[in-house]
Amino acid sequence: MAKLDIHPSVKRPDNLNILGDLTLKAGVEVGANVTFFPDVIVGEDTRILPGAVIGRPPIRAGTTNRPLATDSRTVNIGAGCVIGANSVLYCNLEIGQRVLVGDLASIREGCRLEDESVLGRGVMMMYDSQLGARSRVIDGAIITGNMLVESDVFIGPGVATVNDNEVYLKRFGLLPFSAPGPTVRRFALIGTAATLAAEVEIGMGAVVAPGAMVTKDVPPWTIVAGVPAREIGPVDAAMRLQVLRHFDMNDGAGE
Repeated sequence: MAKLDIHPSVKRPDNLNILGDLTLKAGVEVGANVTFFPDVIVGEDTRILPGAVIGRPPIRAGTTNRPLATDSRTVNIGAGCVIGANSVLYCNLEIGQRVLVGDLASIREGCRLEDESVLGRGVMMMYDSQLGARSRVIDGAIITGNMLVESDVFIGPGVATVNDNEVYLKRFGLLPFSAPGPTVRRFALIGTAATLAAEVEIGMGAVVAPGAMVTKDVPPWTIVAGVPAREIGPVDAAMRLQVLRHFDMNDGAGE
């Protein structure tokens, strides 16, 4: 029998689908037709909008190359979050406080979202990726598996990211499976519809122009544009200084 720990102040409809152990703390609001898979913990004052699915396990049909993890399935959602309508959150997730997950977003197993981060509408965040504090991923972007996005990053609408540059052979099992995603360092900005290839690193404070195709590392505080992306100059020195001082950092940070 499921163990339910639901605070008396929780607002919930009659048509919840509860499939296992569930903790809803004080002030939580849950909309209609929400499904909770086992081992979900929801922090104080979080709102879950109608139709959301929380804690969904990954299921394979025997046709995928990536092995599925078998570790902890717990979903832990922090206080003050908003989980959008018809979003799907898989198992083994850690979501910090005051995180916004937009309608129709999908977050795969093993992800970590730090405090005050934002996933826009329809964003797909693939397995084992991390989104740093206060970072924002705008509508329709794809955060690939095994990707690291540090704090205070902006990723524009429709950005695509890749974690496999050898998919031509790997899709047939002709090479060992690996899927190293890109890394986006603090303060970087990725413009609308840009694409980041597997394993590239976008340096601190760098700017990737809209529509760019990044195939190699981008140095800190550098602007790149084009297909393939090429360096077109540094970030304006005054703007760089404003950002660093806003966060009480030394002027030479990121060198």
